Amino acid sequence: MLHFLKKYFKKPFQTLNTITLSQGSLLANFDLYQSFHPTSSIFPVLKSDAYGHGIREIASILAGRKLDYIVVDSYYEALEIRTVNKTRVLLIGYTLPSNFPSMDFSFVTPVISDIESLRALGKTGKKIRIHLKIDTGMHRQWMDPEGIPKFLSTLREYPNLMLEGVCTHLSDADNPDDVYTSEQTRKFQQTIEEIRSEGFELRYIHAANSAGGAKELSDTFNTMRLGIGLYGITPLDPSDPSSNKLSGLCPVLRFESTLVLKKKLRKGDRVSYNGTFTAPEDMTVGVIPVGYYEGISRTLGGGKFGYTWKNVYFPILGRVCMNMTVVDLGASPIEVGEKVTIISDDINDPNSLYAMARAAGTILYECLTGLAESMRRVIV
Repeated sequence: MLHFLKKYFKKPFQTLNTITLSQGSLLANFDLYQSFHPTSSIFPVLKSDAYGHGIREIASILAGRKLDYIVVDSYYEALEIRTVNKTRVLLIGYTLPSNFPSMDFSFVTPVISDIESLRALGKTGKKIRIHLKIDTGMHRQWMDPEGIPKFLSTLREYPNLMLEGVCTHLSDADNPDDVYTSEQTRKFQQTIEEIRSEGFELRYIHAANSAGGAKELSDTFNTMRLGIGLYGITPLDPSDPSSNKLSGLCPVLRFESTLVLKKKLRKGDRVSYNGTFTAPEDMTVGVIPVGYYEGISRTLGGGKFGYTWKNVYFPILGRVCMNMTVVDLGASPIEVGEKVTIISDDINDPNSLYAMARAAGTILYECLTGLAESMRRVIV
């Protein structure tokens, strides 16, 4: 969005809402995971607008790193990354086979899990590297191990296709009890051995995600897909024996807005839609131009969440609107035009991402990916 707006504004346009991204924190988080697996390849995951951080901005930060792959969900995301980063892209989401003839596979490697997609790729005649998804217990979009023989037999019909990697997804790695993760790991190892016994050499074998990457899985795996951990968010519960390994993660994102209106309420005045808040006394309130479009869930209204200014906490009053929230300013001397922190990058603050997820009764991932792509992202 920012590169689009620059065409229309000769001078920098001052926005009310800004998301700042710490380059140092992002790279430090990457290095922390690399220290767990010094000889493994790490594929940063930038799908879903880089978990709400901004796909172009995060790809720009990573452009200085030598990476084998960046992971995205769609071909559109791959094209976005290509404008700022020339790293190869692993396309992990499903793509309609009818689109294969018009796609550029010189920098894109698709991850597939069905025979139909395999045949469609083969029929393009293009030289294409592929990765195969294996279902080891997620029971989502993966190939059952029983289908491996037929897949390999079909693959041999298309010499233009090269099986470069095999992957699976750990569905329960964030559970302190690793019994199910161990079972998935065992099944995946068996599948790898079966594929190798058929004469296929595999360059990349990846199962670990941000949660699994902090745990001891298997020496067979030489690659991990690093998602939410890259952005400084731990997927592990404090009760998990491996959680202390991720204590050094640093949140990358900080979200700031602006106080645009300051006004007095009289005792008995109602606030926002349906008047769910009534002023118990004369008070001062402020309007902040963020709402559920910008990523502040309606469930956070009624004082469940709030923003900060110089360590002063402003609880949200009444319902969250589409593009605005009303907050209690108390006796603070804040003036219109001053910056207010919506999401803090300090995990101990009452408006950290962790606090937001708890208040909304949801997961950290949903809070991040709900941040509007149209808001300005700035790398610091």
